[in-house]
Amino acid sequence: MLSLARTCRFPMLMFITMRGEWEEFNPWQVPMGSIVDPVLKLCEAEVYRVHNPDDVAGTAERAVQHAFGGERIAALVLSQQLIGKKVWTK
Repeated sequence: MLSLARTCRFPMLMFITMRGEWEEFNPWQVPMGSIVDPVLKLCEAEVYRVHNPDDVAGTAERAVQHAFGGERIAALVLSQQLIGKKVWTK
């Protein structure tokens, strides 16, 4: 999908909630989590990463402008720390 957006030059905006970062309890999430940014950048996506709740609106606005103002790929990556630690119960 990313190659199609890049080749055809249509806007693509992704909102990504991260795994494999801060206090991840599933070790199998870490390898993929560690390569999200490099893979997106290889696909010519502009990566906007958010760690602070106060920065979400402004960063999302910049990502929207990048994608739709320039017909490009933008990824808004919400850090696992921003979302909070996952709690699993039975």
